Amino acid sequence: MDLEVGGRLSLADQAAIGVLTRTFPVELVDRVIDQYWRREQRTRALPARLVFYFTLVLCLFPHESYRSAMAILMSVFGRGGRGYRVPTTGSIGDARRRLGAGPMETVARAVMKPVAQQETRGAWYREWLLTAVDGTTFTVPDTEDNEREFGRPGSGRGEGRTAYPQIQAACLVEVGTHAVFDARMDAYAAGEAMLIEEMFPSLRPGMLVLADRHVYSFRRWLAAAATGADLAWRVSANLGLLPAQRLGDGSFIAEITPPKSSGQRPFRLRAIEYTLPGSQEVYRLVTTVLDPVRAPAAELAAVYHQRWDIEGFFKQVKSVQLNEEKIFRSKSPEGVRQEFWAHLAVHYATMCVQVDAAGQALLDPDRLSHKNTVRVLRSRIWRPESFPPAPQ
Repeated sequence: MDLEVGGRLSLADQAAIGVLTRTFPVELVDRVIDQYWRREQRTRALPARLVFYFTLVLCLFPHESYRSAMAILMSVFGRGGRGYRVPTTGSIGDARRRLGAGPMETVARAVMKPVAQQETRGAWYREWLLTAVDGTTFTVPDTEDNEREFGRPGSGRGEGRTAYPQIQAACLVEVGTHAVFDARMDAYAAGEAMLIEEMFPSLRPGMLVLADRHVYSFRRWLAAAATGADLAWRVSANLGLLPAQRLGDGSFIAEITPPKSSGQRPFRLRAIEYTLPGSQEVYRLVTTVLDPVRAPAAELAAVYHQRWDIEGFFKQVKSVQLNEEKIFRSKSPEGVRQEFWAHLAVHYATMCVQVDAAGQALLDPDRLSHKNTVRVLRSRIWRPESFPPAPQ
């Protein structure tokens, strides 16, 4: 879709007012930096605040060198006049190491939350806010430190290993807006389902959480359901589900009996089995919504397939914010962690712009192009009014 939204609102107009500092306010960044004791005891050419926003800018401009990105960023922070010299790449790298990953993660977590309003189109199914959990891997530079910290997949060719180390990540995303509001990352060998379970405290009543079949276990199901959120998860066809009650919409109630050693009591869930046109594959969903009137089987089956929107979220980060090789920049594990949270923060900021624009134009946010939104931000982010003045 064109950048002129509904003929009334331009994404460029939305982006022009400091999208990064609007989403991640300077006051919050400074407060977090103080908490981590990153505030400088002496004046530096690269203060921690500048380096924080610089790391975000690197994720917006994957093809820019450290120095070219820093030159423009220093100018909009009021540090580009005569007498200022652009620091060396080594100095910038040292400044990123001083900042570390903690402040970036803390600021991102403080800000990122579901953004859909009741009127946001495509974000809801009946009374529920649609969310999804899933995992993916990201490729990181081939350094000894990264390999030691994160590991790499095996390969059936050559030396039996892939060319680059990878990290395992999991994200919790608002389906209708692609806004991420929780995430985890770990070494490649970390269990994806384990990382997903760590995000359950971010689930809330009023959410309908979609998940693929690798997530289900009775223990994980009970933990997620205990948050008050409703669940609609795909499960494997070989999971034993004996109908205890057939329902009028073709679904059925099944009783699950956990092993005695688990100490868990039997519990009930509702199962929905269906096939897609032209396919013989049987899909099996289980849900905490036991009443078919509240959520008919055919509707839930259609809603479940919106889970694929989280794959779109991952693709947006990898294909738009990373370089052609889809590889992080950071050569150290701490830098990788910092960059991971910076990429999520930048994506969240672009989604806030996109959702605001779509809301004013009465459109589904999916109708707007994330790639075009990022392109607009890249064209506007260097304007001096996009950043606050240098601290006095």
